[in-house]
Amino acid sequence: MALLNLFGRKPTSNENVKVEDITAHTDSVITKNDSNPSEKKEDDRNFITITWGTGMPIDIIFNFIHKDFEEEGFQDALVNSDIAYRDAKERIIRNDLEMLFKRIILRYKNDIREVNVNIDNASKAYALTAACRLQARRETFEEHLLEINEMQTLLNNDDPKMLTMIESYRRGFQKGMAAVAINFIDKH
Repeated sequence: MALLNLFGRKPTSNENVKVEDITAHTDSVITKNDSNPSEKKEDDRNFITITWGTGMPIDIIFNFIHKDFEEEGFQDALVNSDIAYRDAKERIIRNDLEMLFKRIILRYKNDIREVNVNIDNASKAYALTAACRLQARRETFEEHLLEINEMQTLLNNDDPKMLTMIESYRRGFQKGMAAVAINFIDKH
């Protein structure tokens, strides 16, 4: 990381991903500092290290796709059980994903431009190791862009892998409608 800081690159983080979302995934690794509490410093008592995903913007897309909208769908059905309302909400969720694609693509394109400048500077300074590392980073960004383009294509083709968030919303909405119907039957 120090090398990247030398060229003005800030380390990336996964600030938009919540800890609750991360721990829901089976590939998560959570390590707690379990040493003797009497030996812990004041700062280390609640220290948790989380290793998940790539730590890059593409993780935000994966997080959104796997987000569970079931409770939201259930609550929406209790308030308004009109199918047109459900369909409108599903379009909103889909549009949010499409906008997320655009935002992440712009971020990667910007990162690639910055890396290209840093590669040129490193090459001119004969810092070949740094240039090679930056080229590897650029290749990773380019691979992520290809993956995002493939995801966009799958979404446009209504592939079920890209619609899990909509399916979870629909499932919750149907459960909410069933609850409304049962409540109506019980009252009459």
